[in-house]
Amino acid sequence: MGAYPLSQIANAIEVVIRFISSFISYVYGAIIIAVIVLLLARYLLDLLQVSPFGRWAYQLRRPATEMLHNVRSSRFYFPLKRALGFDPAVLMILIATAIVCYVVSIVVSNLLQLLSGVVLVLDRFDRGNVLTAARNLIGVLLLGIIFYLLTLMLIVFVNWLFGLLSRVAYRALKRIEPLLRLFEFGGMLAGWSFLILWIALSFAASAVTLIFLS
Repeated sequence: MGAYPLSQIANAIEVVIRFISSFISYVYGAIIIAVIVLLLARYLLDLLQVSPFGRWAYQLRRPATEMLHNVRSSRFYFPLKRALGFDPAVLMILIATAIVCYVVSIVVSNLLQLLSGVVLVLDRFDRGNVLTAARNLIGVLLLGIIFYLLTLMLIVFVNWLFGLLSRVAYRALKRIEPLLRLFEFGGMLAGWSFLILWIALSFAASAVTLIFLS
């Protein structure tokens, strides 16, 4: 009687895993389409000379305006502009969108690994392998912490690129700021703490999976 609910929960989680795996590509497509639509909406409003002070026009223009402002404030903007000979802002936004989709794929991959770990724990407990299940449970808890930190970093990254989720990103940055300071080594690596932390967390996730969930 007690084992049945565990297997039932595990089966439900496996359904969730399959659902996420099947539909995540549509999420990437939706992100790309949304960015392109916002850029086109701003271009059309400018082309039609619609007043930017109207309520609906302002709301339509604002996301694309913030994205353009952010990429033009980037340290890569002027070098690219000189190298290419034209305004690379839209190109940079599209590249940034591709990078965000890639980063999202990493976070989703960690989520799927986390859920698979939960299924493994439930299966081991269901079979009576308590010690192995306990080891797997430690791995799941560690992966949960890593997934939480990666999600915070994703929110900050999206805000940095597109200027979106400002309030949430501020709180997320406050959470990970101590870790960023920990990975601020100075010298040639000055300013790279965000990337170093991301690599460290990704490596930690792989190590946890190998040691605790194999």
